Amino acid sequence: MVMAQAIEQLESQAGALLDILEDYADGLRDGLSVQAGWTPFKLVAQDADRFDVLAPDLATKVPDRMGWTSDLTLALWVLNGQVTTARALDGTEPQSMRFTDTVLCYRGIENANRLVMSRTQRQDSPDDSGWYIDVFPNPEQSRQPADFVRWPAFQLLRINRHLTRALLLPVGYGAVVCKDQIDALLNLTTMRIEVRGPL
Repeated sequence: MVMAQAIEQLESQAGALLDILEDYADGLRDGLSVQAGWTPFKLVAQDADRFDVLAPDLATKVPDRMGWTSDLTLALWVLNGQVTTARALDGTEPQSMRFTDTVLCYRGIENANRLVMSRTQRQDSPDDSGWYIDVFPNPEQSRQPADFVRWPAFQLLRINRHLTRALLLPVGYGAVVCKDQIDALLNLTTMRIEVRGPL
């Protein structure tokens, strides 16, 4: 038996995750890991006949000591939002990334009411997601290298959790995000709004 724990509102998402794991029914084992969206989910044996599903503890405040949690609520909430947002862009395929991939951020985003995010090709390192996040609208003053910081993508949950919902959009797209929703999905090539929120 495989057990997944999450709040009732995410019961169908937990069920979908268990369906994915059913594909491995003949090979269920302690430590088996399956990637879904940006997050791995792994099995931990509780006894010979029972496994619990664990996800990385995305709410950790100490990234270097991230552990695993049996409460899948946050991981499933993000995954559901990523799938919903990616599907809103008809004719595009989601582009994968890991929750530990880095995002380039302007240091002023922590206190901004609206943010803009855009995705380009990876440039700086293998863990570069290609995402850049800034305040919206962009201030006119010039920027210095010291004005930017690279964070693991999961740390965006501490700034605005809705940012994480757009992270599977492909290169060439972006989003405008406010405190409680995604306002718009953008095509960076045509500079047009492809989808108007709220999402």
